[in-house]
This record gives sequence, structure tokens and C-alpha cells, in this order.
Amino acid sequence: MKVFTVQTLESFMSLQYGLPEMDFFRGQSSSEYKLIPSIGRRFKEGQEDVLKQYEKEVFEDFKRKYSMFTDARPKNDKEFLFLAQHYGLPTRLLDWTYNPLIALYFACCSNFDKDGIVYQSYQFSRKVFNEDKDDIFSFPAITLLVPNMTDVRYKNQNGIFVLYPEPWKEKFEFIYAKYIIPVQYKQNILSKLEKIGITRSFIMPSLDSLCKDIVDIHDLRYPYAIK
Repeated sequence: MKVFTVQTLESFMSLQYGLPEMDFFRGQSSSEYKLIPSIGRRFKEGQEDVLKQYEKEVFEDFKRKYSMFTDARPKNDKEFLFLAQHYGLPTRLLDWTYNPLIALYFACCSNFDKDGIVYQSYQFSRKVFNEDKDDIFSFPAITLLVPNMTDVRYKNQNGIFVLYPEPWKEKFEFIYAKYIIPVQYKQNILSKLEKIGITRSFIMPSLDSLCKDIVDIHDLRYPYAIK
């Protein structure tokens, strides 16, 4: 794995080359976070059996109750898992993106006392998940899953998912590069990303995201007055 330290948006992009939608990226706002799905962060090492039981219970509960809140109608467990991940249920999926700027945004948008990280992965050989035959909870291989563009967030984020058969374990064998964004450069990079339209309300379109964008933009104009 190659390791780079970047201080500006321009230096980060100068390291990007190749064809679109070949490599994919993930940004994390703290270098202390593990590179594992959300379900894997909820249990201690050695609690794999409890994790699996918990995972299936919350997933089945989601499937029973989701229809009260959305018009989406998933066709199978893979689509249900996409929807659940999208709205914050702990799953064995990890979000990635083909857009390095989206990943850079997530690396810089919070935890302003921690260094940010962007991981870059290459298209690895993988066993293909067959949604008509395979069980998504017992699929044996780490694999890419590409969602249909059924939600504007998928389109704007240019997002894909990586399915982890062992969501409690970090997997670095497919990681090509790691970019470290020192804490003191986060705000400057974030400001430049906002100037080119990479904002919270673009990535996660909603009224609460719009309000957060408005506050962030105006806070930058009053750094001397705001606590």
C-alpha cells in the first residue's frame, strides 16, 4: 500500500489518474477509525456469533417496518440491504465511491481534531454475487455490489458497496493507496470542495443537509465571532 500525505485539494487530485470508474475510494474523517462495516464496530472481538444473530434480527425488523416511511419496494435481500445501509442500519456493507472528491469530502467534513484518511482500492478479482441463488449473509467472498440508480444519493455520490463476509475484520489486501489529510488542512480543503459544489446537500440531498450547508458557509465568514 502506498501512503501519501496531502495538504491541498490540488495535490490530492494530482495523484489521481487512469480511467473513470476503475479505482474506487472511501473517506473517513478520523485515522483512528477501522476500515470495517458499521455492524462490525458494534461488537468486541470474539463475539462473531452474537454479531450474526443481531444482524439478522435488526434486518428482519427493518423489512417488517420500512414500508411506512418510503415508497421504495426492494425486490430481494440485496436491495433491502442497500436500502437499510442507505438509512443508517448497521450492515455488513461498506460504502465506497468512484469519485475521489466525494471520498475527500468525507475525510474532511468532521472530526476536526483528527487527521482524515482516504483509501483507494483497485478493481479486484471477485466471486460474483448472484441475487437469485446466493444468501447475502453467508456469501463467502469479499465482493463489489453496484446499486441501481434508484435514489439521487447513489447518483450524486457515484456510490458502490463492498460486501464483507467477516465484517469484524479489516481487509487491506485490495487497498492500493492511503491518503492522510492532516487535521490543520481539513477546513481549507473543505472550503475548496464547497466552491466546486461538493457539499453535504449535494451528497445527501435533504432539507437538513441544506441547512447545515448554509450554516457552514456563513460560519466561514464570521470566524472571529463564532465560538
